[in-house]
This record gives sequence, structure tokens and C-alpha cells, in this order.
Amino acid sequence: MGPKQAWGAFSIMVVLADAVAAALLTDLGYEPILILAVAPIVLLVYFYVLYKRYHVEVVPEHDIMEFEDPDDLRILSEIYGLSSEGSERELRIRLVKFARINRDKAFVWVAPRTVQSLGTALEIPSAAGEEAVQPRRSLLGDTARSAEKISRTDKCPICDARAPRKGSECKNCGADLEFYIALGGSKIGRRVLSEKAGEVKRKLRYEVPSLREDR
Repeated sequence: MGPKQAWGAFSIMVVLADAVAAALLTDLGYEPILILAVAPIVLLVYFYVLYKRYHVEVVPEHDIMEFEDPDDLRILSEIYGLSSEGSERELRIRLVKFARINRDKAFVWVAPRTVQSLGTALEIPSAAGEEAVQPRRSLLGDTARSAEKISRTDKCPICDARAPRKGSECKNCGADLEFYIALGGSKIGRRVLSEKAGEVKRKLRYEVPSLREDR
């Protein structure tokens, strides 16, 4: 069972749980009008979060090859629900395989293992019809536009340090500004960027004391 079908099975359980909760609250004497107003809102929030969080862009194979930092590859693997363990080569091979399997799609459904296991246990028929294929777009975008953005950027998108006047490498954290600014042009790129920035800022927050003593 694929992630989309697994989410379908899980969503059926959520809808049933919402209906049971509404029935119990009604039986306990709560206002039916209030319950009828809240119950649909709960479902709307659930489906909105589900769509935004687990319906993600497929990073093309050539864009995956542009990722040089293993931490970026691990973050992307976690977003896709893939294993984030292993060397840089293993992570890249895993992501390239995922990209090749979904090469004809612009977006794909992903799901945690728990949801997939539950979906398999509740096996439901696949929905009829095929999804419309959305036009493919490179995650990194156009490099010319990226270079133009760098010239207008006054701080690093990773650590917020002042951007260098020359070159595209941050003097504070070593990030490639051209790469990360281009990465911020897509939804999944912004997610990778956000997680990467949080991780780098946590590391930079703690200064490593010098091993050298003043004599």
C-alpha cells in the first residue's frame, strides 16, 4: 500500500473518531450546535495539515546531486519518510532512487512508517483515476535569478550573519548563499532551509573554547 492509500485508511479512522467524539459530547449534554460547528473545523484542520505536510515536491535527480552537505541529504530523507542513516553516498543513492521512481510526478504523498503499517493493516481499495501530472520545475530554479538575489541579499539565510560583499560563501557558517537562496524558491526547499538554519544556529550558539591557553 502506498502512502496516499495509507493516509486514506488513517483518515477514515480520524473521521470515525471525530464522529464518535461528537456523539459522546452530545450524549453528555453539550450544545449540539456548538458540537456541529467544532467537529467539521477539526476535520478541516486535519486535512489541511495533512495536505501541507505530507504532499511534498519531488526533488529532481540533478538537483539532489547539487546537495553537498550530508545534513541537507538527511533532512530531505526525513521529509520523504526515508531512512536518514548511512554515509553521504548511501543517502544520495536512496534519494536518487526515490526521485527516479517518482520522476513523472511534480508532487508525491509521503507518510511515516506507522501510518503505512496501519494503512496496510486496514487495506482499502485504491481510488479510481489518476492524479493530474503537474509541470515539473527545478527545485533550485534558475541560477541567473539566484545570482541576482544574492546581490540584493544583506544576510545569510542560514545563520543571519551579514552577507559578504564579494563571493557567495558566508564567512560565519560557510553556507553557499547562491545554493541556499535558490533552495528557498520552493516549498520543500524552504522546509529544508528552515531545518538547516535551526540546526546551524544551535551549533553556533555554543562557542567552542580554545584549547590554547594564554601564557
